[in-house]
Amino acid sequence: MRSTELSSTYPDYTGQMEHVETVPPEEAETVPASEVLPEGIADGLDYELYTHQAEALDALSDGEDVCVSTSTSSGKTLIYGLEIARQYVRDPDSRAVVVHPMKALSRDQRKELESLFEDIGLPIEVGVYDGDVSSSEKRRVRKECEVVITNFAGLNQYLPHHSGWNEVLGNLETVVIDEAHMYTGVQGMHVSWIVRRLLRLAESDRYGSSPQVVITSATIGNPKEHSKSLTGREVTVVNEDGSPRGERDLVFWNPPTYNDDGVEVRRSTHRESSEVLAHLAHYGRQTLMFAPSRKMTELDTRWARDFLKEKYRDTGTRIEPYNAGHRKDERRELETLLDSEGVDGVVSTTALEVGINIGSMEAAVLSGYPGSRVSFWQQVGRSGRGTKDALSVLVGMENSVDQYIMRNPEYLLEQDVEDAVVDLDNNQVYAEHVLVASKEMPLSGDDREYFGDRLEKVVSMYKNRNEVSGSLETGVRYTGDRRPEAEIDIYATSGKRYEVLIREKDTETTLPTVDKNRAYRDLHPGAVYLHRGNYYKVEEFEEGPNPRIVLEPTSVDYYTEAMRDVDVRDLEKEGSKQVGKYEVSWGMGKVLEYYPTYQKKRISNDNVIETSETGLTEPVELYTQVVWLSVPQKTEARIDDGYEGSDAFLGGLHAVEHAMVNMTPLELMVDSKDIGGLSTRFHSHTGGPMMLVYDGVDGGIGFSRAIYEKYLALAERSKELIEGCTCESTSGCPGCVMDYMCGDNNEPMRTDAAVEILEDMMKD
Repeated sequence: MRSTELSSTYPDYTGQMEHVETVPPEEAETVPASEVLPEGIADGLDYELYTHQAEALDALSDGEDVCVSTSTSSGKTLIYGLEIARQYVRDPDSRAVVVHPMKALSRDQRKELESLFEDIGLPIEVGVYDGDVSSSEKRRVRKECEVVITNFAGLNQYLPHHSGWNEVLGNLETVVIDEAHMYTGVQGMHVSWIVRRLLRLAESDRYGSSPQVVITSATIGNPKEHSKSLTGREVTVVNEDGSPRGERDLVFWNPPTYNDDGVEVRRSTHRESSEVLAHLAHYGRQTLMFAPSRKMTELDTRWARDFLKEKYRDTGTRIEPYNAGHRKDERRELETLLDSEGVDGVVSTTALEVGINIGSMEAAVLSGYPGSRVSFWQQVGRSGRGTKDALSVLVGMENSVDQYIMRNPEYLLEQDVEDAVVDLDNNQVYAEHVLVASKEMPLSGDDREYFGDRLEKVVSMYKNRNEVSGSLETGVRYTGDRRPEAEIDIYATSGKRYEVLIREKDTETTLPTVDKNRAYRDLHPGAVYLHRGNYYKVEEFEEGPNPRIVLEPTSVDYYTEAMRDVDVRDLEKEGSKQVGKYEVSWGMGKVLEYYPTYQKKRISNDNVIETSETGLTEPVELYTQVVWLSVPQKTEARIDDGYEGSDAFLGGLHAVEHAMVNMTPLELMVDSKDIGGLSTRFHSHTGGPMMLVYDGVDGGIGFSRAIYEKYLALAERSKELIEGCTCESTSGCPGCVMDYMCGDNNEPMRTDAAVEILEDMMKD
């Protein structure tokens, strides 16, 4: 179905298409396999290699570490599969460790690798090694499998017990980091240190291996820098994609408004998306829809089925949900149905964004912008694979990023994509992994190669705590009585941890612990929390030495969002520059986040039902990275005098803060929930007006520093956002500068004054 067919057949179409872009097809660029691979391997392939596959294999043959940064479905698995095969032909004892971001992907990749090795006639055995595998199977995989597929959360736990991995580490030739674009922020920091721990063990005198690293990634803005952050190594980047593409219609679709008792109300994005899915499936187009949560996959599926019955009296079209809350056998069955076209439509979380072979879908529907161009192209690329044509529909949310894209669709079509951000300066995360490394193998001065110049300081700290003994000259050994690897959560930094329990009837289920920041933001008293497709309400919230949160099942038609008040103190400048008329600085600071209230929002349309108090009075305290804008007081006076009404300047500065936080995901791979902001007429650091943006993670994760480096680009995006919005009020709207987490309830807010402040940033 083309976009013209969609608009002409869609029921009650009223101009929802804001823009349609046709992306032309691309021919494949290929190289004969015999030019790259040994005869025995090349003979087993009945196809030529894409040019990027050949280029990567040539670089690996020269002993280089490689990052392949190309589009979805471009055959990246084949690259490391063939490299593993080539290593096996040279040495049948060679081993490979392949690390994937999710379990479902691990099993799918095992099947793909096994099929490849069977085709080329090599007895290479592939084993999955994770928490779903029995102890006996784990022993077999370690001893007998040439390829071990695992994940980083598991690898963190396995490395301290490396004596059982002798065959793997002693013969390790290849380490694969698959879907590396997913490793940013906090998770990226942890992954970087786990990779270094793995390489340190393999390259030690005990094992004596010299593994090459193969990194596969979606197209990102900084593949070379990102790869070095993850591995500590220089890599050769391969990013000229030789794979073919069919023609694709990209549709930018905004839900319409309707009259509700005299008030114009915007239709729910979730409802609209599910009905577009149902329409496409009804007309015979196998369609994959991406929803933002497990709960929404279930609701969207129900709404799509209802739409089919009400509009078309269609009960034969099959639409199913797919999320991690389903049993493994249910997910495997649906994956098989997708591949065999036994289902007409699927609503999925990002679980189907990467890797899993789902055949050739004809259309994709995105319920809201997924947060980055990388994810956008990954999701739309799940339809029309190979040379087949496809239709992709992005249904916009009523937030600033989505509406910016609706008004500026060319943003998604630009060549540039966001940078992946991994900052290794977080001392808490660094120290955790150094401690585990001392347990894995005594630390020496040579380990500065893996852990840098901070090593001596962190060793001294742990010696004072009696957790290690010795010196870097004689060997630093772990002497503690705990399992430090068990205390690492690769999705969080260290600090106060809250136990989380689900209480159902007479049973209690323990969930992973959470840090104070997430507890206050997402699991505060009265919060509604989603787990495995079901909603639970926080019924008990206990502080003290053993903090605990108890959830109980609930049936509600709303979700909750905490509102945040902020204070930033004790700034330590580490860099500054001039941006237009203003000085922008970057450094560290103490951030106090308060969560006094939360909003209940209706699931069906995101409307606020009521605002309630959390009862939480103490702040979340972070020592983190901050970027700040200093504004001269004469500018403050000029803007206040130039606009009618009070608080013009503060309203303008407040609007700039919100706009820049909202626009940051357009430049960096970051969730706006992981950053916060503050605007004030007076800050003690300068004695004048300031606007501050900070990392919402203790110790920082590099976002503020990246914002500092891209400040002018973000200012330009923010100005475009405000000036391009169709709202008529200078107070803005959810599509430009309003922020649901604002503790000041989005007051004061002046978009006209904000534009003047932003223009000042752009003046030489």
